[in-house]
Amino acid sequence: MKTRTKRIQVALALLALFTLNLQPTTAHAQGTAFTYQGRLDSGGVPASGNYDIAFSLFATNTSGVAIAGPVTNAAVSVTNGLFSTAVDFGGVFTGGSNWLQIAVSTNAANAFNNLAPRQQLTPVPYAVLPGPPAT
Repeated sequence: MKTRTKRIQVALALLALFTLNLQPTTAHAQGTAFTYQGRLDSGGVPASGNYDIAFSLFATNTSGVAIAGPVTNAAVSVTNGLFSTAVDFGGVFTGGSNWLQIAVSTNAANAFNNLAPRQQLTPVPYAVLPGPPAT
């Protein structure tokens, strides 16, 4: 009887350890924001300074109605033409093709100029992974 009780206790202890060490195999929350890195020229030379940049999302590379946006990032620092900023349209990505319309204004001028052409958004390997492998 003692042996049977001990076996049950060991089995329960192993089950508890196993349950506590389970790693979920579902996707981890990654958020909806992404980083956009770009190059901005003004008058044919690399721009420098602060610019307001507005992003809109479209399902086509020309014309159409925006799926989301505009999302405006104020006072984005541009140095020697290069900038990096986060864009968050929320949960609007459904797997279809998307193009990013970008409009730029000198800081606080509120006179936006659309840049052409629209930039196609493509997936990156991390974005399509379901999460880290279970260990």
